[in-house]
This record gives sequence, C-alpha cells and structure tokens, in this order.
Amino acid sequence: MLIAKKVFLTKEYTFGSGKTVPIEAGYETYGTLNADRDNVILVCHYFSATSHAAGVYTDKDAAPGWWDGLIGPGKALDTNRYFIVCMDNLCNVQWKNPMVTTTGPASVNRETGRPYGMEFPPFSCRDVVEVQKQLLESLGISRLHAVVGPSLGGMIALQWAVSYPDLLEHCIGVITNAKNPAITSFQLQHAVRAIQLDPNWRGGMYYGRREPEEGLRMAAQMMYTGAFQPDFYEEQFQGRIEQDVYYSSLARASFEKQMDEVIQNNARLVDANHWLYTCRATMYQDVSRGFPSMEAALARIQADVLLISCEQDVLQPAHYSRKTVEQLRALGKRAEFYSFSSPNGHMAGVLDTHLFEEEIRRCISRQLA
Repeated sequence: MLIAKKVFLTKEYTFGSGKTVPIEAGYETYGTLNADRDNVILVCHYFSATSHAAGVYTDKDAAPGWWDGLIGPGKALDTNRYFIVCMDNLCNVQWKNPMVTTTGPASVNRETGRPYGMEFPPFSCRDVVEVQKQLLESLGISRLHAVVGPSLGGMIALQWAVSYPDLLEHCIGVITNAKNPAITSFQLQHAVRAIQLDPNWRGGMYYGRREPEEGLRMAAQMMYTGAFQPDFYEEQFQGRIEQDVYYSSLARASFEKQMDEVIQNNARLVDANHWLYTCRATMYQDVSRGFPSMEAALARIQADVLLISCEQDVLQPAHYSRKTVEQLRALGKRAEFYSFSSPNGHMAGVLDTHLFEEEIRRCISRQLA
C-alpha cells in the first residue's frame, strides 16, 4: 500500500494539567470509511514508533510500517473491510523524522518564539486519547469498531475503553497492561535520569546548542536491553572478548561496539526531551487514576477486551494482563487473555505478529464469549 501522511491541527488543547497549547499531529489512514462511518479501527503506536503503522510512502522505502503484518487487504486488520487510523502521539520521540508531525518540548512556543523545553505541559495517555478523539471527530467519526495497540499503544487503547466506554466495541492490547508495572517504571526512571545527568541537557533548554546525546544514547540502551529475552542478546552480540580489554582499561569489546552502533541508529531521529516526556507518560500510566480502585475503573468498560502477552516479556509481564482479564471477567465483562512464546520478548508484539494475528482477527470479527 502506498500511504500519504496527513496533519491534524487544533488551535487549542487543554492538557490535564490545565495548560492550553495548540496541537499539530500527523496521522495516516488505511482502507475506506464506509457510508455509516462505523467501520473504524484506531491503531495506537508504541513508545518509539510513529503513525506509520503500515504500507510505504514510496516504492523505494526500505521497509513498510511497523505493524504491516497486521494491516492491509485480507490481513487481521483488513483494509478491505475497515478504515484504520493511526496518529503520531503527543511528544513523539522521533521529532527529527521528517515524516513525523508532533507537538512537544521541541516545538516552538508561539508566545515566546522559542522551543517550549520543560515549559511544555506533561502529558498522559488520557491526553493522547483526547487529541485522538478530536482528530476522529474532525473526520466525522463518532464511534470506533476497535482500538488496538502494542505496549504504550495498548495502554492508550485501555484508556479509551475506560474514558469512553460507549464509543468502542472492541479493545485489544498487545504486550501491555492497565497499569505500568513498578519494575518497568524504575527502568524508565533510570532512562530519564541518564538524560538529566548529561551536562548538555541544561534543564531541558538545550535547543540551538549541543544536545544531550550521550544521555539519550544511554537512555535508549537501557530501554533496548530490556526489550528482548536474554537469549536474543547472546545470539545478536556474540563477539568474543578481545585480548586488549585485559591489558587496557580503555579498550572495548566488540559486543560493546556493536551495541553502540545499534543505539546510535535508534537514537539519530530522537529528541531527548520528547523521550523524557514519553518515559514519564508511560511510567505513570494507570487507568485507575482518579478511581477508588482498579476494579472501579475496569467496571466502566463496555467493549470486548482482548489482552495478548508474550510469556518472555520482562517489561510488561504476562501475569499482569492475565490478572486484568480475571478482574474484568469477575465484573461480568467480556474479556479474554492470550499468550505466546518468543525470544523477542517485549518486541514480539511488533516483530512476531504472525503469532497472534488470528486472535486479533477473531476478536474484531465477533464478540468474545
């Protein structure tokens, strides 16, 4: 599929913090909106991804969108049947990607003529949901057949089900949870501190000067080393320990150099403040915020819920999703849990879509038991 990027503009959006900011957000659509406007699936992207979920921009693109295995004619998210929308998140980390349109700390504050930096309001998954809702309303869409997403995208999907229970029929979260696990929050906290401790961060006001590149690379490495199962790293970084590391304190082994190359490539389009803000949004995500209990929040859900986990995922452990489904079923809700195994761990939710595509197809095609 050849895809064109589009841009949504809203002159005023008031964040949960109370601050009002004009928002620009890139988005992509796949398939055709039917006459009743009731065949819409919203796909929410993961932490470091963009709205480019499927297809290519040109025939020369090196690779299609990140969930191309699921989105397209005849696929689980069938573009012959559904109209699919995916939006760049607030503070999308890939600020330097020319195909991304987002609003965040690197954006220019129209009142000062300078980037917002840390004056940009913190955002939450609830804010993402609100901006997505405004985008959909601008397209004449008032109801969703499904909201689907992996990782942070799954958290946003679950937030949709709690915030607007009467607007969606199906909610599918992959490698995700209703509340970010504490152990994952600590890992994200380390990434935030790595950026903040870089002297070039300068309290977030580094724009027009040298950026906190070293802190960002360390933050990205902390995330990367938790994204896969341990065996993955043994297979991918098998470099032997060269003799010179035993004779020089400054010498580095080949696996360290390999990791540097991977992280440098991953971080080249990223803005450090956008990474920091997205870390914090993920750390603090909890659909029960403002409710007396998790059960009280889940009780609002009317959609069919399918939670899909990888048993080797250490960032979003499967047993948390299993517990959420048990809570939903105890509340009389229609919910199912499905798990699979993969050495790709957390990233299996993006890289191994063939292992769960039929579960997604089944969920959105009919109601769960």
